[in-house]
Amino acid sequence: MPVRNLLLCLLLFICLKAFPQNSHTVLFDDGWRFFRGGALSAGNARYDNSEWRKVDLPHDWSIEDLPGTKSPFMQSAISQVGGGFTVGYKAFDLSVFFQGSARSFFFISADSITPFVNNGQRGLLQYIADDHWSEDNRNINAFWPRLSAYAIDNNNQPSTWWLRNGSFVRLKSAEIGYTLPARLTKKYGIETFRFYANGTNLLVWSKFKMWDPEMAGDGLGYPVQRVINFGLNVSF
Repeated sequence: MPVRNLLLCLLLFICLKAFPQNSHTVLFDDGWRFFRGGALSAGNARYDNSEWRKVDLPHDWSIEDLPGTKSPFMQSAISQVGGGFTVGYKAFDLSVFFQGSARSFFFISADSITPFVNNGQRGLLQYIADDHWSEDNRNINAFWPRLSAYAIDNNNQPSTWWLRNGSFVRLKSAEIGYTLPARLTKKYGIETFRFYANGTNLLVWSKFKMWDPEMAGDGLGYPVQRVINFGLNVSF
């Protein structure tokens, strides 16, 4: 009987090794702290918050995600879109290309748009000028708090207050042209004579209206440039 029990225990041990369970065990040290829900910038080693709670050890913990959920902030949830077409009608031709981003989000960088810092050298965004708290505008939901001549750290804390929908569709490029009939150009030894006008970054459609959504969180950064050209294509 003892030999039989020993063989059964050995068989059970081999099965457990051959078919491991889908689990992962992490040993917590005294330095571990937890926050209920999501906490912005939690991946930063210097991040700290008084609302975080220390783990009382020993303690059994189970950390799981809801099945089938996908955070909109995951790179895999962001879709880059683009496409275009070219058409022609008689002597006219038109080429159009659209580019954009779907299901994308960004956080406004409050530090980057704080006005009047650096000895007053930083400018004031029109959106902040139009929508900030003041004695005359005591709106607690104003976009920006009371204006100051210096940065106030408490006003720039990471928060979903700064979260914005960054999805957009842009008319990235378009060109329209007209080619003169050959019967008018051949007599001058010209094979083709085409007028055209084209442009880049012509239009953008987005729910975000403060500045160009491709600038993401920095409204005082270098803006996306709109360029328009006129020209001729001549071949002999």
